[in-house]
Amino acid sequence: MNKQQFHAKLKKAGSDAERISLHDAYAEELFNKGNYQEAARIYGEALGIVKQTNIKAYFAGQVGICHFNNGEDEKAFEYLLKSAGLFDPRKPEFMQDMYGFIFFHLGSLYEYHGETAKSLEARKKCEEHIDSQEKDTQWMLYAGLSRNCEALGRHGEAIRYSQKAIQILSDNDPGLPYLYESMANNYLGLGQYQEAIKHFSKVLELDPRFERRDEIYAKVAECYRKLANYTMAIETYEKILKLKQLTSRSEDLHWIYLKMAECHFRTNSFEKSLLIALETLHRNPQDVLEQAEARSFLTNNYYELGRYQEAVEEGRATLKLAKRFPNDDLFYVRMALACHKLGNRKEFARYRSLFRKLFKDDNWNKQLDKLS
Repeated sequence: MNKQQFHAKLKKAGSDAERISLHDAYAEELFNKGNYQEAARIYGEALGIVKQTNIKAYFAGQVGICHFNNGEDEKAFEYLLKSAGLFDPRKPEFMQDMYGFIFFHLGSLYEYHGETAKSLEARKKCEEHIDSQEKDTQWMLYAGLSRNCEALGRHGEAIRYSQKAIQILSDNDPGLPYLYESMANNYLGLGQYQEAIKHFSKVLELDPRFERRDEIYAKVAECYRKLANYTMAIETYEKILKLKQLTSRSEDLHWIYLKMAECHFRTNSFEKSLLIALETLHRNPQDVLEQAEARSFLTNNYYELGRYQEAVEEGRATLKLAKRFPNDDLFYVRMALACHKLGNRKEFARYRSLFRKLFKDDNWNKQLDKLS
């Protein structure tokens, strides 16, 4: 039905009910063609004719959804909230599916505007009527609930909602990798690193060219590091470097080299760790803490390789950059030990005391106290 046909039929309509039905049908056609502005106008005309509360709620909701799809958030909020307030399940013509659909859209709007708690509340309302919703709405609702819970730190709930979304989708649905990514992030938030690795790996299994695969590899490497599986962490960091080279995204790789220096150090591969630390400094990181951490690994590795004088010299250079930096627990104890090996009692006592102050629960304190 085009505009002329609509107006011709409207002139012949003999009742409000017929006019309302014509408005609904024509607006739906406009909506399906993506003409949301005109659809909102036609739905709005029907809203002015209707008397029944739940029918008014329906048309107010349709106007709100049109504005939502047209990116007019303020008007979308206005009409969607009006619709939610008008719907009354105790009165005739209550539409359970539309009622839930209104809260589905409100949940999306609130999330977009950073109001996570309100978004969760709205989506919970929609969830009460989940069986009346279409399949696409169901899985997107569960995915949205998962994101809300993740943002609020409720990782267990977030995982359960992602699982519900996955159960609805087919095996080749393009939305699956994102749901597995969400689950993996929440397992990471719970400190369940093996589960996180499993689900991050599922993302790349489903989509080997996943748009954020460098981020996936970084998180997998961090999981391996947390599990003290430093060999697998190194392999994963190397994958990131290769990926960066393939995509010409070679910006700021210092953090990767520093992680690799740490992992090699923890596997007693001191020569490799030393070479990577030197490579990091050769790349001239601008961040002072990155400079300090890289130089600290020179101290750590020189000590382990028996090069005590070089360890102390690099340690002094490190401390000119920063007093605290990542992995400085490894640094301070070796700075103290290197001074002890060189017979520098004064500096040994200083760094032993400093280590005890900064890391009072570290077992190395007992070993340092045995040295005079």
